[in-house]
Amino acid sequence: MSDRQHWVRHWVRRDDGARLHVRSLGSPSQRPALLILDGIGCAGWAFRKLGPHLAGSPESGGRQVVLMHYRGHGKSPSPPRPWQLGMHTLADDAAAVCDALGLERVVALGFSMGFQVALEFYRRHRARTAALISLAGPPGQPLASFRGTDAFSFVLPLVVGVTRLARQMTRRVWASVLPSQRAIDFALRYEVNRERIDSRDFELYLRQMADMNPELFAAMLEQAQRHTAEDILGKIRVPTMVVAGARDEFVPVQRLRAMAFAIPGARWELIDEATHALPAEYPDELALRITRFLEELPDAAA
Repeated sequence: MSDRQHWVRHWVRRDDGARLHVRSLGSPSQRPALLILDGIGCAGWAFRKLGPHLAGSPESGGRQVVLMHYRGHGKSPSPPRPWQLGMHTLADDAAAVCDALGLERVVALGFSMGFQVALEFYRRHRARTAALISLAGPPGQPLASFRGTDAFSFVLPLVVGVTRLARQMTRRVWASVLPSQRAIDFALRYEVNRERIDSRDFELYLRQMADMNPELFAAMLEQAQRHTAEDILGKIRVPTMVVAGARDEFVPVQRLRAMAFAIPGARWELIDEATHALPAEYPDELALRITRFLEELPDAAA
């Protein structure tokens, strides 16, 4: 199944003037759609293969898959200033997408920072949430455990300040370094499982990042770092699955395991050789695990 042939494009306008680019696969059905909430800096690259797998085919009773580009990500332009980039705003954006596409209930799947958005979606739009899935996504403050240390959280204010004060310079450096062959080679060698990932997918990710406004990226990361949904983990009352990569250095396994065991009845899954880029590294394996989880949902949720 080719994503180019089957993805349908939509546009959703928000009250503050932000415009959201949305892509969907499949047709609405009695099953809740799968709403993909991507990682920061991402605009679908990690789901290029996994998305079509999860949608299935009409003959097999497929499920609609919806992927939203966050404000200033992918084909969604930067929103008007002052920027509204909090996790609660992104969750409300997702609800507006559901309204526009006529989706009553969805399974909210969050990749990386996207699970913070998914948890806020559950908090603010609970009746709309049929189930939750985390793919390497923490409950909040992602830099508190990035690479096993909280040191990066202390550097973030400096990064935010530099992107604000030296906008043109940081944008030139950002746009030239990220898509360079040296950056690609470094990332493939040290950041992902190069035996599993399609290098074209990772090059797409770096190109998408390079096209972003670095000031907006830093501002959204600052909002993600300020956010936590740990207060609602024990109150979640929908089926939940947490999937981690054993080689993930961005969000350590122990943190994701602790989150999973804090959510009543959550399913815990571990992929031994996966890194933080697990949706792109293991699309077939994840499709099987996620499909199995979805098929086991109670009738009211499925």
